[in-house]
This record gives sequence, structure tokens and C-alpha cells, in this order.
Amino acid sequence: MYVNRDSARKIVRGAAENLSFRRAWTWAGFGGAWAGLRSAVAVGRAADDLLYPAWRGQRVREPVFIFANGRSGTTMLHRLLSTDTEHFAGYRLYQSIFSAVSIQRLFEGLGRTPGVGALGRKGVEAINQAFFSGWEGIHEMGIDKEEEDEALFALTCETPTVSLLNPFMEGYSHIGWLDEAPPEQRRAFMDFYEAAVKKHLYAVGGDKHFLTKNVFTTPRVRTFLERFPDGRFVYLIRHPYKSLPSWLNMFHEKWVTHSPELVHDSPQARELAQMYFDYYRYALELKRTLPEERLRVVRYEELVRDPKRVVEGVYEWLGETMSPGYRKTLEEMTTRQKRYKSAHRYSLAQFGLTEEWVYRQIPEVFEAFGYAEDGPQGLAPAA
Repeated sequence: MYVNRDSARKIVRGAAENLSFRRAWTWAGFGGAWAGLRSAVAVGRAADDLLYPAWRGQRVREPVFIFANGRSGTTMLHRLLSTDTEHFAGYRLYQSIFSAVSIQRLFEGLGRTPGVGALGRKGVEAINQAFFSGWEGIHEMGIDKEEEDEALFALTCETPTVSLLNPFMEGYSHIGWLDEAPPEQRRAFMDFYEAAVKKHLYAVGGDKHFLTKNVFTTPRVRTFLERFPDGRFVYLIRHPYKSLPSWLNMFHEKWVTHSPELVHDSPQARELAQMYFDYYRYALELKRTLPEERLRVVRYEELVRDPKRVVEGVYEWLGETMSPGYRKTLEEMTTRQKRYKSAHRYSLAQFGLTEEWVYRQIPEVFEAFGYAEDGPQGLAPAA
């Protein structure tokens, strides 16, 4: 099964160079889990060729990829669309981890077995509490929740998500930058990824749009288009002054579980911020070069103000029609969403950053996406 060996070696070397007693336990636990999951998926994928060989003929029709810089509304839009199971087939987290038809069929069978299903439910709750409770109120996650496809990248060492475990590793921000990778690396990973998509569509049945969201998709878009030339991409943009501190806080909350000495205003936070700016710049390049039929830009402010209208716009762009049942569900969900108010407040100052400094990094992004009037006056762009 595919793995980026260069990235794997970089991850191991970075861990060895920054060991502490507390980090060693965390990394050993996650390393063991990673190896075990890869083995299970490899066995499941091999079983698919024997038990469900028809997966290879599964059609992938106009897959829909929602992406953005982190903390910009991807989860909200993804979950609104995922509810329409007539048109879309999105991942739950366990489905993206165990990307094999045979394993998903096994889980489904166990869930229907008297007694076993209830025990499994308790197991799921225990896993969610152990691994995802730290992000409650920030980003609701669970192994049984609708989620992004990031597990496919984590299992193959093609993602900067590894920085959650080791923010001290140099160069992590460009791990998973597939659009700049050699052709053979892109091809090998996309063989793995396309197989996962086909297996998922085959498992859930029906001629549906594969639907996913990921805040690390930006430097992968052109690679996806090479493999899925009819792919459709929805890019969400949020004001950098709002999204950046929320994003930095999300990572910091995990960093301090294994490295409590890390302060908010750290070199690691600055490197993460620089990655954020790189993603903004690349997204702007995509906006300028991809046709509107491939890339649709949605402002976060519009999504929050009128989510129903945004979803209707996505349907029109895709050429799809909502069923009466889904339209009713959408109205109920968006009514609840409008009443939601986050209790969290984050500021750039927490991380030793200023609005002036942020603006200097990406003035072209402020201009292109309509935030220029919020930029400090009289500032020259960064050299």
C-alpha cells in the first residue's frame, strides 16, 4: 500500500530529534495505531479484490471537493450537503480510515447483530471521548461523524497534519504539496486515492457525487484535476484576521497535550501561519486560472448569513435539483445554524501577531477577495 517514504523518514527523524518523556508516549501510541491501521486497511483492500472485484468498475462522476484555509466554514457546508444522500456520498471518519468495502461491510454486519451493535456503540463513544474531546466547541469530531478525507493522507504520510503531533519538525508545511511533487509520486498516490473513492461509492451504492472537504486540499487541486478532470471545487474564503487566530488556536490546543511548554507566541505558531499564507496565495492562483465551471468561490460571511441560499447556489452550479424531502431538511438545519453563536473568541495578539503584519504577507489576497478596505492604510507589501 502506498506511503510517501521521504515524508515518513522526515517524520521519524523529526521525532527522534525532539524526544521528551511525554512526547515519546504520545508518539509511540499514535505510531503503533498508524501501523496497525495501515495493516488492517491493506488486508481489507486485498479482500476486496476477492470478494467485491466489481469495485474497479465503479464510476466516479463529478466528485465535489470543498476546500479552504482552516476555520472557514468547510465543515458547515460539507455537513449541509452530506445530508442529501440521494445526490452525495460523503465519508464518515471511520469510512475514510478503513477504505475497504469488506471492512465497511463487516462493520455494518456487526452493527446489525443483537447485543454486538450496542457494545459497538459504547466503543465508538469511548473512542470519541479519548481522541476528539479536546476539540469540543472548536471542531466537533467523531469516528462516526461526517468528516473529511484526511485519513487517506495521514495513512500515507502525505499531509502536514503530522504537525499536530510534532510541531518541531522542520519543513512539515510542504508535506503533502502534491501539485509540486514528481509525476510518479502524484500518480502513485492518486492510484491509492482513486481506489478509495471507488470503493466508497461502491459500498454506499448509487450513481452519486463523491463529496469531501479538506482544509489541506489547496496544494492538491491540480493533482486531483489530473485524475478527475470533471471534478468540481468549492472554495470558501474567510477574513484572514478572523480565520488565522482560530486556526492557530486549534493546533495549539493539541500541541500542549504533549508539549505543554509551547506558548501561543512560538516559532511553531509562526511557521503554521506562514503555511496558511502559502495556501491563500495558491488558492488565489487557482481562482485566477481555473474556469468557473470547475471552481466556485463562496464567502464565509455569506454562508453564515444565509446558508440555505449558498447551498441552493451550489446545486444550481452542479446542475442538480433538490428533492422536497431534502429541501425541508435543509430549511430545518439552516434555521438551527442561524441560531448558533460560538462562545470562542480568538485574537491575533494571542499569538504575537498584528493585523499589519498579516496584511503585509498577503496584500494581494485582501485585494482579490474584497477585504482590502480592512487592510492598514499606507503599508507597503512585504518584500
